[in-house]
Amino acid sequence: MPTTELFGERGFRSRMLRVEEGRLLRSGNKELAMEGRRGMRWTGVAVMVGALSLVGGEAWAQTAPGAPTAPQSPPAAATAPAAPLSESLTGMARAEHGAAVALFKDGDFAGALERYEKAYELSRDHRLLWSVALCQKNLRHYAGLLTTLQRLEQDAGAKLSEDDRKDLADLRSTAESLVSRIELAVSEAGATVLIDDVPMGTTPLPKPLAVELGERRLQITKPGFKAFSRTLRVEGGSRIGLAATLERDVRRGTLLVQAAPDDLISVDGKLVGRGRWEGPVTSGPHALRVSATGKETHEAEVLVREGELRRVDVGLNKASASSGRLWWWLGGGAALLAGAVLTGALLYEPGTPAERGTLGTIPLSFGGR
Repeated sequence: MPTTELFGERGFRSRMLRVEEGRLLRSGNKELAMEGRRGMRWTGVAVMVGALSLVGGEAWAQTAPGAPTAPQSPPAAATAPAAPLSESLTGMARAEHGAAVALFKDGDFAGALERYEKAYELSRDHRLLWSVALCQKNLRHYAGLLTTLQRLEQDAGAKLSEDDRKDLADLRSTAESLVSRIELAVSEAGATVLIDDVPMGTTPLPKPLAVELGERRLQITKPGFKAFSRTLRVEGGSRIGLAATLERDVRRGTLLVQAAPDDLISVDGKLVGRGRWEGPVTSGPHALRVSATGKETHEAEVLVREGELRRVDVGLNKASASSGRLWWWLGGGAALLAGAVLTGALLYEPGTPAERGTLGTIPLSFGGR
């Protein structure tokens, strides 16, 4: 029976330690391999004893005592081992790797993970990804571990041996049982998806999200929309389908206008009521107009804040006779001025020369003369 099935996550962690120790030794990271071995002695000893007692005991029981063993074939020619990372890396990549090893030894796996990632970005040495995976295992970031294994397989390519590929397949298969896949259908494109406040991508997502075991907080955000939030209980090894509809985040307030019973009330150029009106409006400035026959019109800009009830009391004044005469004189004067301009334009046409001549005399008679 596989160790993972016997001991669940603890079995996977001990198995990961064993695989990683061998991988790190083969990849030239002896310092980190020895540190992992010391951790395995303390954290995985019970699992190792149980696995060996069940699996190993069953194997021993099937082997007859004294049975002759088959002759072993001569070992293949050993290839030259790669230089340790502490020697092959140069410059800032070497410095980042040294800092990562020190942080790992101190148990700061999050800090070590960050430094290993930086060393990998600077050097592109795929062996560092095994160290990244080991840090993610210790942090129980199994979804990130799966991503790292995929990166390792893609970046290393032909450099991976058959043993490497077998280790990758075994680790991937075991880690998959400790995560669930979330398939999201979101109403809006371009929304940011977060798991436990960590951005996972924007909608539409290219593939389902891998999420670790436990209680996880899902958030979907987009400017101008209300945030979508759900708490998910992830059991592992399953698929979760979820549809999310984002609602527009319209910030509103309330406007209340009180006027005389027959006064007409308009807001933003639209007639909304008579005498009294109350209704929701978007936050910001609005154009208010109150009018009535025989009264002076009231026009003003009213600012309504989010969540505020803004009340405006309007009392219209009667249109006075003097104001009516004033408007008549202003209107009449404007009409006379326009008529004078038009008459002058008709009497004088540009380009027509004025006729020249003399004025004649008209005799006047006074007293019959």
